[in-house]
Amino acid sequence: MAEFFLTYVVPPLIIAAQSLAMLVGLLIVIAYLLLFDRKIWAAVQMRRGPN
Repeated sequence: MAEFFLTYVVPPLIIAAQSLAMLVGLLIVIAYLLLFDRKIWAAVQMRRGPN
């Protein structure tokens, strides 16, 4: 039973965990890039005026 578990259950779980970690990391990077992009465009659009 342990051999079956180590052969057929553990490797797919490791692959799934690695894929999930890569996906979460990618989503975090995209979120920060969007944040910085919005901050840059907000700074570009700052206007001096009566408001």
